[in-house]
Amino acid sequence: MPLRRVAIPSPNYSSRGGATVTTIVLHTAEGATTYQSLGAFFANPASGVSSHVGIDDTPGTVGEYVPRTGKAWTAANANPWAVQAELCAFASWTPAQWQAHPTMLANTAAWIAEEAQAFAIPIRALSAADAQNPNVRGCCQHADLGAMGGGHWDCGPNFPYQQVLSMAAGGAGPIPPPPEEPEMVIVRNPRGACCLLDGSGKKLPIVDQASLQSYVAAGLKTVNLTDTDFNNIPNAF
Repeated sequence: MPLRRVAIPSPNYSSRGGATVTTIVLHTAEGATTYQSLGAFFANPASGVSSHVGIDDTPGTVGEYVPRTGKAWTAANANPWAVQAELCAFASWTPAQWQAHPTMLANTAAWIAEEAQAFAIPIRALSAADAQNPNVRGCCQHADLGAMGGGHWDCGPNFPYQQVLSMAAGGAGPIPPPPEEPEMVIVRNPRGACCLLDGSGKKLPIVDQASLQSYVAAGLKTVNLTDTDFNNIPNAF
């Protein structure tokens, strides 16, 4: 059954300038917890931002803020060729927190499937390099767009991305995957402050340069965050 799309128009969008839509992009809203509150934020011209839809836990329903034909303002230089959704969630969520929102995950999968059909986009995860190439078709998260997308890290290391893509392609529903060790990453703000982030969804201090170097040597990925995103992650102490 098609998603019910509730129109909450945003004035914050523009023409795609003839660009072809090739990429389906997922974001986390990092504040709004319902598609209505997110729509109210995007409806304010002063916010200067928007996305095509917002997705929460309302069964079979999304908020629609910008028409597919328009360019939403949420991923900087990648906006012209992207169709984009904001999940009413946080990039710092743990695996358990994501799995506590099966309706949101199902709505996201349904939205991906509808956009994939509308734009003839294959339901497949793009590498970061491909996500930043407007000539390659597929799906990505905001983090995959790198600096050209504004340098964000959503939907976060614990987002069940492959599970959602499988559902979008007609696979199994939102069944939690087998337990596995949470991915640990180093998060850094523009001033060079670094912390460790694991499945707890909280920042753990890195006490000295030697500890930082040991984490890097162990293969942990470093994610550069804006001050806002860095500060939004709660401390573990």
